[in-house]
Amino acid sequence: MKFALFALTMTGIMLMMHYAVFRSAISFFQISRPGVRYLLYAAMVLLSFSFISAFVAIHWRQNPWTIAYYRFAAVWTGFLIHSLSAAAAAWILLGAGRLAGVNLPVKGIGTVMLALAVMVSGYGIWAAFHPVVRYVSVPVADLPEAWKNSKIAVLSDMHLGLMHQQGFARHTVKIVNSLQPDLVLITGDLIDGMGGPYTDNLKPLNDLEARHGLFFVTGNHEHYVGIEKSLRLIQNTPLRILDNEAVAISGLELVGVSYPGIAAVAGLGNFSQEKTPGIVRVVMFHTPTEMGIHEDSLRDRHLANYWLPDTRFITNRKLNADLQISGHTHGGQIFPLQFLTRWLYGGHDYGLKKINGLYLYTTSGTGSWGPPMRTAGRPEIVVIRLVKKRGK
Repeated sequence: MKFALFALTMTGIMLMMHYAVFRSAISFFQISRPGVRYLLYAAMVLLSFSFISAFVAIHWRQNPWTIAYYRFAAVWTGFLIHSLSAAAAAWILLGAGRLAGVNLPVKGIGTVMLALAVMVSGYGIWAAFHPVVRYVSVPVADLPEAWKNSKIAVLSDMHLGLMHQQGFARHTVKIVNSLQPDLVLITGDLIDGMGGPYTDNLKPLNDLEARHGLFFVTGNHEHYVGIEKSLRLIQNTPLRILDNEAVAISGLELVGVSYPGIAAVAGLGNFSQEKTPGIVRVVMFHTPTEMGIHEDSLRDRHLANYWLPDTRFITNRKLNADLQISGHTHGGQIFPLQFLTRWLYGGHDYGLKKINGLYLYTTSGTGSWGPPMRTAGRPEIVVIRLVKKRGK
């Protein structure tokens, strides 16, 4: 019932988005022939159902046809979002011209905006497969000597599946290894819930190298794949899965909290709430949200993290950590959705933030979900440097 309600809601939203774009196109290009308009509206209705039907098809059976259909529907959805933004910009421009008493060329503006949507979508596809390296410095009061000038490489939301496959994983591993990190942390959604050749996609991770090890915590997509299946797949890589536990690494205490969170701090293994002086404590948790579970069911917790995220960080602050590393939001992924994620997550959707003594870094992620496009900022491989905090 909940899936049916979700599917109905999404279809309604897609219908409205398609209608806005197609109706704008008919107006901009002054399409008056009834036959052409009927064809356009028929295409509009069919395309409105494309992503949700591709979602159902790919989960029903994966074969070359359903995979191709899913890829088409995903790319089309990204282009639709850019087209909607372009149409809105065109209407604003035409409205401003009318208010100013200037008769702007409607067809010309429509053509320019359509070309812009195509170019931005093309760039977004390229960007989705070419993450940048982002350096972030985090001040720490008690920084152990062993971690001065160290490099912690952070990956998140790689979504290895039908879009981001073995070649992307190999390219990412090559970049990470070239950085010669002391530690590699992967904060969930390593594999994509839409399916794919997971075993092959994960093989390049066998070549990952870091002096102090490779660590992983689960995200929501590991649950979509099936948590037991996901853990079996990841256990066949060099990654060490931290499942609500802490591990000491030469003066650094790494705490891994599994998605969707913990009922209480006491549920963490090998963990003492009191932090030993001279130790830096880093927490890995998939979402930039409160990690205390307040919902009875996993499904309700998923929905809360998407639409009603709790950003009070009450349980998180009880860990007395210096830094929490999260992902999940993709920084919005596609323009202008970053404004939605910024609002939903209270400004904690991307970047380095300080919350009552706790530093939080939310990465935009390394891959993409759904549309293989990144136009709300680039995907990233983050290199965190811990630096000595100076004074107040």
